Amino acid sequence: MMKYKRSSSPTSAAIIGGNDDLLIEILSFAPAKSLIRFKSVSKQWHCLISAPSFRQLHTLRHRLRPKPQPVVLLLSMSSEFFICNPTIKKLIPFDFGFTYMKIMQSCNGLLLLECKNSRYGQESYYVYNPITKQYGNLLIKRPFAGLCLAFDPLKSPHYKATCFTNDDQRVGSEYQFSIDVYESETHTWKHCAKLRINILQFHNGIYWNDGIYFIRPGGKSFCFYLRGIEDNVAQRIDKPPKVCSRGKRRGYAMESNGHLHFISVSLQPPKNSLSVFELNKDDRSWFMKYRVDLRPIAAMFDENYDLVYNVLGIIRGDREEDSTMMFHEPGKIILYRFYDKRFEVLVDFRREDYYEEGRFQYGFNDSFQFIETLVPV
Repeated sequence: MMKYKRSSSPTSAAIIGGNDDLLIEILSFAPAKSLIRFKSVSKQWHCLISAPSFRQLHTLRHRLRPKPQPVVLLLSMSSEFFICNPTIKKLIPFDFGFTYMKIMQSCNGLLLLECKNSRYGQESYYVYNPITKQYGNLLIKRPFAGLCLAFDPLKSPHYKATCFTNDDQRVGSEYQFSIDVYESETHTWKHCAKLRINILQFHNGIYWNDGIYFIRPGGKSFCFYLRGIEDNVAQRIDKPPKVCSRGKRRGYAMESNGHLHFISVSLQPPKNSLSVFELNKDDRSWFMKYRVDLRPIAAMFDENYDLVYNVLGIIRGDREEDSTMMFHEPGKIILYRFYDKRFEVLVDFRREDYYEEGRFQYGFNDSFQFIETLVPV
């Protein structure tokens, strides 16, 4: 019987494992969440994936790929956070590691946080990546009238934070504000402009289309384009349209996967429909994108037409058939597909410890979308 000698040539795995450059090239195309798990493979992989240069490369590489489907971070009434992924039908607990904190804004893959050491302590402001759980301190020392985050991994691996500060000066009905911008690429703040406008606060800003938008259903809506913020000009935006003039309505402005929406919800019975408007990028005009008939929810769950629910938000996909809306009724999270107008129960948590019968656990302002990214902060 002939004896065969085992080949002494290195295997493909050994070649890849021994070549950091080749390994980085391969890993840079893996999803962000998978890479977090891959860090436990070996010390070598942990060091490579944790390096800021790799995280920046990964962010740049994924700018050229299809947009990932956003996931949703939910804040419950018991101050617990849960990840809700439309592809996984369960709520996954999430721990930030801060005792006293609130989410001020979600911007693609990053969160803007206000944190305190104690209930009545001094506030600190951080940019936080929920995938890597790393954060950067914005080092804001003076009171401000508004703070907004701007980040788009499809355009740049760096983010900006815009701070509006009241100068305590008034001319007629207008107040003067200083606008300062923090750039993560240089880790520095710079003064950009002075602004006169007849509002006092800049809350709930939304970053979209290279600008910061303030959508006010009952007042003036406006935006600042970051490239021209030095021009000291606030661009006016039309008010979101009203579907009907009668009855009370509630409106929600939100961005998802490159689309800016306004959701108009009727508060008068029967609460059987809602309308979704989208802002046109070219002329900043609103057009109706979706109209949702909610009566099938009542029929599906044997409820009456005066159904009580909370809107959690819209999740836009790259394809129209991937776009959905999330609702919440006590004990359930419901998914609605715009393409085929189907409703389904995404999560039923009535048997969980945090469920309280007849009480909402989540509201629209407690829902934050983000995409998975390794971008360094």
